Amino acid sequence: MKLLHALASSIAALVALWVYLSVGNPDFHFNPWIGFVAWAAFFAAGGGTEGLSKSLAAGLAAIILTAVTLYGVQLLGGGLPALIGLVTVLAFVLVAMADLALLAYTPAAFLGAASFFGSGAKLEDGFAFVVLTWIAGVLFGLVSEQLGKRMARPA
Repeated sequence: MKLLHALASSIAALVALWVYLSVGNPDFHFNPWIGFVAWAAFFAAGGGTEGLSKSLAAGLAAIILTAVTLYGVQLLGGGLPALIGLVTVLAFVLVAMADLALLAYTPAAFLGAASFFGSGAKLEDGFAFVVLTWIAGVLFGLVSEQLGKRMARPA
């Protein structure tokens, strides 16, 4: 089987598992689309161990920084001026943190931040579930890549 078709097959099988875990088991609190975004970030980062480390580090850093930013917005009264000001600072930091090799994958940083915002930005309980979903999504990416490579015929 060609590598592309092997990857398609492994991803399709794991998508079924992901939908079962995230949609079929709401008590797990996995957000289906955040898992898919993290999965895509893994592949967009090039896959393999490098894609794993780049998408995990930058995405998780961004989720944490976004939560801190929104906490700051709350401390400042929650108004639009505070939101604009602090999210502007957040955007600067998400790009500038690329000075650190481990955090140098800026697309994953913005995807992680967007995932936290898109989840409803709940600081109390939502933060942990966004983090866990991001990690699960990246790991599903890694597993789907490894399974696909095993299923592919040698070139």
